[in-house]
Amino acid sequence: MTIAQQFLGKKSCKQQEEPLVPAEKTNNLKDAEEGRPVVVTMHAHVRRVSSLTTLCVFATALLVLTTGIIGGMYLYRHFAHYKVGQASNLRHFRGWCSIPYLPDIQGESIQPVASSLKHRPAPTEASEMKSPKVNFFEEEFDIDVKFEQYERIEVPSFEHGRRAQFVHDFVANKTGIVDYENRRCFVMVLNRNYVYPPRVLYEQIAKMRAGYYDADTQTVRHTMHVITPPISDLKNVGLFIARDCAQTPIYMLEKATSPMFKRSLDSESKNMFVEFAGNKVNEFKIINIDEATPGINPAETS
Repeated sequence: MTIAQQFLGKKSCKQQEEPLVPAEKTNNLKDAEEGRPVVVTMHAHVRRVSSLTTLCVFATALLVLTTGIIGGMYLYRHFAHYKVGQASNLRHFRGWCSIPYLPDIQGESIQPVASSLKHRPAPTEASEMKSPKVNFFEEEFDIDVKFEQYERIEVPSFEHGRRAQFVHDFVANKTGIVDYENRRCFVMVLNRNYVYPPRVLYEQIAKMRAGYYDADTQTVRHTMHVITPPISDLKNVGLFIARDCAQTPIYMLEKATSPMFKRSLDSESKNMFVEFAGNKVNEFKIINIDEATPGINPAETS
């Protein structure tokens, strides 16, 4: 029994001769117990992964912030252009509008239609019995909103008027009528009582598109007289009228003072120009329009 106990004791002593903890780790533990700073080294790939993750998060946040700023600016400009009553951000406007036309009824105001003809509701029998038949003509607008120098209003040919373009030059204070059918122009003094300034006209169209503006479309008739021969000096007609009428003869118009004479409806529609420029529908009837020589068509000379 005694011999066995001695053998076991010697074997256990040999096993304890090997240190349980490596020397380097033992020193670190001793340093920690004594209050000394412990230096822990990290592998290079651990630091590399941490830096890459931080960079990706920062780039993603920057991309989201930039997208939000650009999107906000785009939406602000988009809605600011069509904000009713404020056209400070819009430089130039192009658009069209359908105008109700009642040549036989005076003093009645009907709301213009600024939507497509395809979406216009069809009239019912009850509405036709209560209200007279309303004709519509379309106008295409080209408005200098920023500088307010000119307006171009193109009117197609319809039952009561001929195809023409009205050019309102607010710098020269002149109105030009471009007769497309006979290639000639007529110029008269700009009547600011019926022709709204560019910014005001644009704001009116914007309100009409919004659907809550009731414009005055009462018909006003102007009887004009052609002065012959055509003018040769284009300085007094304005830059914009001279540019649109450069290849055509230009005649001055003035109010007619001669007695009125009756004509058939067909002849009146041939010498009638109709326009809506903000206030009332203006009819310009030229009683001696046949004295104005038509211009030469380039297609005929070639």
